[in-house]
Amino acid sequence: MEKEILTVNKLNKIFRQGKKEFHAVDHISFSIRKGECFGLIGESGSGKSTAANMISGLMRPTSGEVRFHGSNLQMVFQDPKASFSPHMRILDGLCEGLRYRTSLSRKEREERAYEVLEQVGLKPEYGRKYCHELSGGECQRAAIGRAIMIRPELLICDEVTSALDVSVQEQIIQLLKKLGRENGMSYLFISHDLALVSGICDRIAVMRRGKIVEMGETGEVILHPKEEYTKRLLDSVLTI
Repeated sequence: MEKEILTVNKLNKIFRQGKKEFHAVDHISFSIRKGECFGLIGESGSGKSTAANMISGLMRPTSGEVRFHGSNLQMVFQDPKASFSPHMRILDGLCEGLRYRTSLSRKEREERAYEVLEQVGLKPEYGRKYCHELSGGECQRAAIGRAIMIRPELLICDEVTSALDVSVQEQIIQLLKKLGRENGMSYLFISHDLALVSGICDRIAVMRRGKIVEMGETGEVILHPKEEYTKRLLDSVLTI
């Protein structure tokens, strides 16, 4: 592993409702190395997606800091169809980011889009389709393709497989692993599924009620969990 690409230091998010305060994320710290896949794991409401939103810049933290030691990061969301315009072809959706962030010509943008479609396992004709014409797995492939159009150094994946069938989940995991190897990307992988992350994450941090309660190498955490909460997460996977 190489140098750190992301450093999160005492990141904190408080939501206020009247006189009440709620710590959605409570002073968490971790780092991601270049080329590494790091997982934030926890049940719904644990704070992992709020943390991802602050790291990506979609939400302002109450306190703490995020240091990104690169030039580009992108985020892939749980529901890809909601993030694509229903009136825009997949090709145009892929090109949209390059249109505003680069000086590439239309022809150059489209050439890059067709290159990316091939990378994510979609045939060129998918560029002419609309998101409602794609299956869930195909649309998530297109969403991942759109995210890598600008060649990001860090890709944040927020529950990107949770809405997909088990067989399609595995395909998306294998795709992400392949893209990571080919492009030298780092990942922040957000999930509630410990079994799923074991196939892609190098290290994981387990979140509960806004705090990181356990962190370490993936195999070590899964085989020798120290916290009761982590053991319960594992038990819930094993009993399904």
